[in-house]
Amino acid sequence: MPLIIIVFILLLALWLLLTSGDLGSLLVGLPFIMLALWSYRLQRHAPYPLTFSFLGALRFVGFFLRESLRGGLDIALRVWQPRVSLSVAFYEYRLIFPQGPIRSFFMYCISLLPGTLSVCVSEKDTLRLHVLDDRGAVAEDLSRLEQRVCELFALPCYKRTL
Repeated sequence: MPLIIIVFILLLALWLLLTSGDLGSLLVGLPFIMLALWSYRLQRHAPYPLTFSFLGALRFVGFFLRESLRGGLDIALRVWQPRVSLSVAFYEYRLIFPQGPIRSFFMYCISLLPGTLSVCVSEKDTLRLHVLDDRGAVAEDLSRLEQRVCELFALPCYKRTL
C-alpha cells in the first residue's frame, strides 16, 4: 500500500477519534486532511526540509484574507468605474526562494495581490510579472508577501530595503 494512503488513513482515524466518530464532521475534516496530505507530499519531495510555523500560518491567513479583500475591491472598482486608469506593464522581481515548493507557493500567492500575475522566471532567478497598474506599490506588496511566506515556512528571511 502506498505511504500516502497509509498517512491518509491515519489522519482520517485521528480526525474520527477527535470527533468521537461523528461522520458529519468530515465536511470540515476532509479539507484539512487533504491540506495535511498536500503539505506532507511537499515535505517528502522538497529539495530541502520544510518547516511550518503556527504563528506564521496565522499571520499568513490574516494576510491572505486582507489581500483577497483588497484585490476583490480593486477589481470591483475597476469594473464599476471604467474611468479608473490602468498602467499595464511587466515588472521584474528578484526571487530569494530557491527552486522548489516554497518558490512555487510564493508565485501562486502573487495572484492574491491586486492586479498581479506571475508570468515566468528567468535563469537568473528573476520573476517576471504582469501588473495592471505599475504606479502602485508593487515592490512593497511583493516584499510583504515574501515576508509572510518566510514566516509561514519558518525561514530566516531578511527584510528588503526598497
